Amino acid sequence: MGKKVTIPYCLLQTGYWALAAVAMAYTTPILQAKGYSGTEIGLLSAIKYGSVLGFQMVLGSFSDKNAKKIPLKYLIIILTVVSMVFTYVFWRSEYNMALAVVIFVIFGATINCALALVDSLSIQYMNHGYSLNYTVSRGCGSLAWAIFCVVAGGISDRFGCNQILLFQLLMSAVFIFIAAITPKVDFSGEEQISEKKEDEVHTTGYLLRHYPKFLLFLLAVMIIFMGYNMNAMFMVNLIQELGGNDFDYGVAQFVLALAEIPVALWFYHIRKHMKLDTLMIVCALFCTLRAAGTAFATTTTGLILAQGLELFGLSIFYAGGVFYVMDQVPAADCVKGTSLMNLAGMGLGEMLGSILCGYLKDTWGLHFVMNASVAVSAIGILLMFLMTRAAARNN
Repeated sequence: MGKKVTIPYCLLQTGYWALAAVAMAYTTPILQAKGYSGTEIGLLSAIKYGSVLGFQMVLGSFSDKNAKKIPLKYLIIILTVVSMVFTYVFWRSEYNMALAVVIFVIFGATINCALALVDSLSIQYMNHGYSLNYTVSRGCGSLAWAIFCVVAGGISDRFGCNQILLFQLLMSAVFIFIAAITPKVDFSGEEQISEKKEDEVHTTGYLLRHYPKFLLFLLAVMIIFMGYNMNAMFMVNLIQELGGNDFDYGVAQFVLALAEIPVALWFYHIRKHMKLDTLMIVCALFCTLRAAGTAFATTTTGLILAQGLELFGLSIFYAGGVFYVMDQVPAADCVKGTSLMNLAGMGLGEMLGSILCGYLKDTWGLHFVMNASVAVSAIGILLMFLMTRAAARNN
């Protein structure tokens, strides 16, 4: 058995999701506190995810081609340092749409894109003989999100939403330190067999043309995250309408993230009894049920409890998505495949969801957005079902 890296990789996932708890979960309340409208918030979020679309594949291709020369940990550190500069600028700024556009382009290209690199590092470890329990590591990330969402909510209620950005700076520094001490992948013992077709790095177009099942998986992930974002972006407003506050929003995020941990801990056991295809259908189903539970909640407590349906929702995607990519694309394309997966979900899907929900909220109201999120999520179930019937590869 190879070198054990579960503990340092757990720390890396923990550091990333602690940072993300502030940088992603509290985007809407921070922007609202600075005076941005629902449409502007939706537009800025769409710009951020559009930035992910633009930079994610560049990073994925660059990482694949330079895997032996430039360790992923160094790319993660560089992205995080850049994000810190613009986090400070965002903290000092007031309402300024032009500046906000620039800031959110950078956030998309750095904080959001770093996730694909963190996940890709796990694939490099597993493909090169390291001993890594990915799902436990991902469970640590969910626990970090749960805890730090509550912490950020408490900071917001006590000191104001904008001060959360100072906490984001602190967590960015911690994440950089963790990345710096994370072990690099040792490629020295790898045999040079690049003449084999399976070891060639393929283009994105090649993967999408020749792997129809993977393509349908990406489409389903896009729709699921689109529905998720429509349901989550203004959840804080629904909680406030039901009589809650930012701390209650943090508790809702805590329950959501805590519900992801059991699947992360037991995923290897679950996978022995259920195919990944079946698990992805279950994921889409429970994402829809969680969206419905949130949309139709009549009390703050009911809404918070509805987040527990995440137990079999995106928890399955977070634990199993990397393994699904590894099953569907050649080993040499796993970093690119992981980038495509994150691009489809946390790039294109959340971008489309942001554009829609910001406009729909200002035009038809909060509850229309919530109801629409349920309908969109339900389409994800259909796409996941169709994916299970598709051929894995075309000649």
